[in-house]
Amino acid sequence: MSRNWSGSRGFRVLAGVAAATAVAGLLSSCGNDSSESKSDTVYFGVSGPKTGGSAEYGRLWQQGFDLALDEINAAGGIDGKKVALKWEDSQSDPKQTVPIATKFVGDKSIIAELGDFSSPASIAASPVYNRGKLVQYGFTNSSVDFTKAGDYSWSPSITLDVYMERNAEWVRSKARKVSVVYLETDWGKQAFQFFQQFAKEKGIEIAYSSAILPDSQDFRPVLIKGRDANPDAFVHLGYGPDGALVVKQLRDVGFTGQLFAGQNTPQFIDLAGAAAEGDIVNGVFTPSDPSPKVQSFVTKFRAKFATDPGDFNVYAYDALNVLVKAAKSGGATREGVLKGLREVKDFDGIGLGAFAFDQQTRRPSGVKPIELVLRNGKFVPAGSAK
Repeated sequence: MSRNWSGSRGFRVLAGVAAATAVAGLLSSCGNDSSESKSDTVYFGVSGPKTGGSAEYGRLWQQGFDLALDEINAAGGIDGKKVALKWEDSQSDPKQTVPIATKFVGDKSIIAELGDFSSPASIAASPVYNRGKLVQYGFTNSSVDFTKAGDYSWSPSITLDVYMERNAEWVRSKARKVSVVYLETDWGKQAFQFFQQFAKEKGIEIAYSSAILPDSQDFRPVLIKGRDANPDAFVHLGYGPDGALVVKQLRDVGFTGQLFAGQNTPQFIDLAGAAAEGDIVNGVFTPSDPSPKVQSFVTKFRAKFATDPGDFNVYAYDALNVLVKAAKSGGATREGVLKGLREVKDFDGIGLGAFAFDQQTRRPSGVKPIELVLRNGKFVPAGSAK
């Protein structure tokens, strides 16, 4: 997910990774887990966007984390110790995640790290976390490459290949011919490659495709070309803010067909407005899920924040609960968290339900996204939409 890094900029990032990795190696050799147990508070580090273009995701994370912390600490924390977070604002920028990783590795009070939001930002920092033997829990990192970095890189996120196969299935049920726009980032290119593969397998014609720049505010020149290809539907592979602009501008240029665009976030719904009615997205959660577990979570979230939760609130809430359970099982140390992730077989989340990690991929196995459609300002399961 998120910003691309290539060319001279990519060289600077890689150089930063190498330097930070060396520092992390020195730091890790100077400390041990014994210093982690002296405090009466157990800390997790969070590398994520508080400012910049992805700040909305950091805000949604914070809500999920806050609710989880309320419940975890009310229940006694970890072995009687309070659980707290140490946040660093990365802006989801690979140039910033590397020094943040070095800082977290050097802070022996931190027993695991959560984040970053985008896969490229997390992948840039992965060598530092793996060299420093600090679990990097990239809970929104869908790139298939993220967990390949080493034994300390873990993610509960559904991978892009799974997302795009399901996306193609849903597109196929509505359309035979589509136009596609995708973000000009490493994540966006990988998403399009997978969608293109599965579209071909399922008999979907891609009549037009184009990358779009993440920071652009006017996509109409590209969208007009996509419209003029006469597709049955338009597919957008990106995030909420750019998705909202795509949706509104497509309607502005006269496209009236089915949309597969954006994300299940309040920001997307608010920015896209009425233009997104009937839009279909991948998701992991809906407040309308009738299960008692989900409804209990929704009730508590509404009481605390006076709004419905969405996918990114759930991602953060589940992520912290998973790491706390791992620490309770394996011990409230860096190696204890790793041990817990390896040994616990009954993690349970609001978004994914019950799961265990595949020890080869360090991801849950067998989980799939759900199809959500926007009706009257809310994303609901497609099968129940009227």
